[in-house]
Amino acid sequence: MITMLTGNSRVLLTVNPNGEWNELFYPFPGQFQHLREMRLGVFDVAGGKFAWLRRGNGYEIRQEPHGNGDLPDSVWTGHGLTLSVRDHVHPNHDLISRVFRLRATPSRPIRLFAYHAFQIAESMYQDTAYVDPSVPSLMHYKRGYFFEFFADPPYTRAVCGEHTLKGLKGTYVDAEDGRLEGRQVAHGAADSVMEWDLEPGPDRDTEVRLFLAAGRNLAAAHQVRDYVRNGGYHRFVRESEAFWDTWVQRRLPRPPKGLSDLARKVYRSSILMMRHSTGWNGAIIASPDTSSLVAAGDTYNFCWWRDGGFVSKAMDEAGLYENASRFLEFARSCQEPNGSFFHRFFPDGAMGSTWHPPPSLQIDQTASVIAAVWHHFKRGADPDVLLDEWPLVKGAATFLSSFRDPSTGLPAPSFDLWEERLGTHIYSTAAVAHALERAARVAEEIGKDPSTWRAAGREIAEAARAHFWDPTSGRFIRSLLPRDDRIDASVLLALKLGLLPWNDARVLAAVDGIEQRLWSPDVGGLARYEGDEYYGHENPWIICTLWLAEARLRLGDRARCRELIEWVASHATPTLLLPEQIDRTTGEPKSATPLTWSHSTFVDVVHKYAEAEAEREVPEE
Repeated sequence: MITMLTGNSRVLLTVNPNGEWNELFYPFPGQFQHLREMRLGVFDVAGGKFAWLRRGNGYEIRQEPHGNGDLPDSVWTGHGLTLSVRDHVHPNHDLISRVFRLRATPSRPIRLFAYHAFQIAESMYQDTAYVDPSVPSLMHYKRGYFFEFFADPPYTRAVCGEHTLKGLKGTYVDAEDGRLEGRQVAHGAADSVMEWDLEPGPDRDTEVRLFLAAGRNLAAAHQVRDYVRNGGYHRFVRESEAFWDTWVQRRLPRPPKGLSDLARKVYRSSILMMRHSTGWNGAIIASPDTSSLVAAGDTYNFCWWRDGGFVSKAMDEAGLYENASRFLEFARSCQEPNGSFFHRFFPDGAMGSTWHPPPSLQIDQTASVIAAVWHHFKRGADPDVLLDEWPLVKGAATFLSSFRDPSTGLPAPSFDLWEERLGTHIYSTAAVAHALERAARVAEEIGKDPSTWRAAGREIAEAARAHFWDPTSGRFIRSLLPRDDRIDASVLLALKLGLLPWNDARVLAAVDGIEQRLWSPDVGGLARYEGDEYYGHENPWIICTLWLAEARLRLGDRARCRELIEWVASHATPTLLLPEQIDRTTGEPKSATPLTWSHSTFVDVVHKYAEAEAEREVPEE
């Protein structure tokens, strides 16, 4: 489980509940995950006692994001020791700094051990690790990925070995007698341990600064290493913290008034999360969490166009205009020749895995990118943006306007936004109608003929109103071909995109019916749909609850919107991360944590709530 994270659009580091590095992504957030295991240990020399820092063996941990950048900060206490661990990813160098601060009562000799097992390029074969005593440093590498550890003060000893293969546990066992005695080089499933001999006391910190320089070749890693050594170790730690102070002051919008302190903190965390999830090339990953590998055999470390489109729009709202612009550039590079977008992509732009048969299509994803283009232009008011994005919009809109069932006028069948069912779905249909209207506006702005797309969008919207409303039951049908009458929260998203005006009686009936049926009676929050069994039975989802919040706001109930915003904030993790869903009985996070879409939707709805509050406060003339 991830508790904290930090990154710089190339390096993304996550931390787990033990204060250990959980994932190390490079050179894109979400790709590749190079770390198999990391652990910290201490040896009390006088007592002859060794322990890996874990809960339940006399040590306790407190974790709290530090400073304006929400930097990972973990503090271990136990057996008369206090060990503070703070992680930084440098803003413009491929460099991680990990600062240890140790105190002991009474003063006594302590050996600190740091163990790392790599799976470079997501494979634990053919790695190499070696100690370079001339620096001193410790290198792990394979092919085009090099990771070099060095420290201030330098480690006392360092050894290499192997893990997992050949029945080996790992070189960490070499530390458990308090003294390293292993090899200076290893290959295969390579790992390593570093040792520092320290004498901490009770009144001041004994500090160790451990650095990890990353590079695509040996010279690049050495260059970062030498830059730090020559420039002063303190400087690079200080720069990492100072950057986020400046960034928050200059870039982060002021949290809206009227929300709790917790909600305001989750708002800031959400904006940082969106930034950390975006690569230098514009790819936005759904989540850095890799825990679903065990349950599902795959991860959320991909760029989905639906998630990306919504995240891009929230980034525009929050002032991350350049990040949103890079996402649209990434989308242009990945668009199919027919104008559509394949299911999902790896962060480097390669086609991702899928469980959909050809054409592996969810049409709302193609629609989401068009909508993101228009929103990006609307926020920046720069017509040059539309010229740059015109080929993308033209290709996508041409595809959507032709991908239709001639007998109904609705879009042809594709997979739904929950990625489970093939059919014609109410949200997908609303997304297409909305996108074609946005494409027509783009065309109009740059002097192109908007009539074909505008007409197609209106025809699809009219067909949706005719086919998806069931007057007998008085509610919307979520899917046709085949028909599926189950109540689904995605109807709220269809209404958000303008399927019907908010003052239409059917809208209030739909919102009331969805909340009544899908609201969790035990912990609150809104489930996805009737009978959902993904990670549990009808668990509440963060995004669905926020869709309900916006719907209530649009219907004039600001108080209920605020209640739902605060409910979401109260179900963030203690370190301010929002999951995909929560357990309907315990309230614990389930599935991917954090989920970028959850954070972006929180930002979006908070902004809409703030706008509504600001309008209410404007005095009448």
